[in-house]
Amino acid sequence: MQPEPIVVGIAGPSGSGKTTLARLIVERLPGGAVLFPLDAYYRDQAGVAEDALNVDDPAAFEHHLIIDHLNQLRAGVAVQQPIYDYATHTRARVRRTVNPLPNLVVEGIYALYWPEVRNFFTTSVFLSLDHTMCLERRIERDQAERSRSRTAVVYHYERSVRPMYDKHIHPTRDHATLVLDARAPADLLAARVMRSIESPGL
Repeated sequence: MQPEPIVVGIAGPSGSGKTTLARLIVERLPGGAVLFPLDAYYRDQAGVAEDALNVDDPAAFEHHLIIDHLNQLRAGVAVQQPIYDYATHTRARVRRTVNPLPNLVVEGIYALYWPEVRNFFTTSVFLSLDHTMCLERRIERDQAERSRSRTAVVYHYERSVRPMYDKHIHPTRDHATLVLDARAPADLLAARVMRSIESPGL
């Protein structure tokens, strides 16, 4: 008899370490797991003026495609996942083939936002971190990975990241089975999540 698949959802503010934690959980889940980043499902923003962009709003995600792809992977069917280009805010013409594995780890700021997505999860995690630390982590990441100036990162954070978090993302912590302090080392957070998976209720 095959064990029931484990589907972990990891949400929290931008800069809280969701991707790092998700990768650690993928490495530790027995039988293998698909890493499923919601950032791949940003809608194509070609032609949208920079000042009109708000990629931190839930409407920026093609959430019906997220649900379709999760259903297919759970059914053992490979999916063609979009590839989002943060520099141009557009989708690449090619897609990434994602093959099914026994388990899934879904991570993104809105992982706990849509009820249809939450219904997939056997364990759900919300990483909690204050705005000051989130912003500093965003500055470090965006300067290194996306060639953005500190001024641009701070402007974007205050214009859309912070208000969208307060309005839409923070309330989703109520749907998490685990709320964890993102200041803790990632290895300790991963160990706590694995204990919850292996011994639900503890």
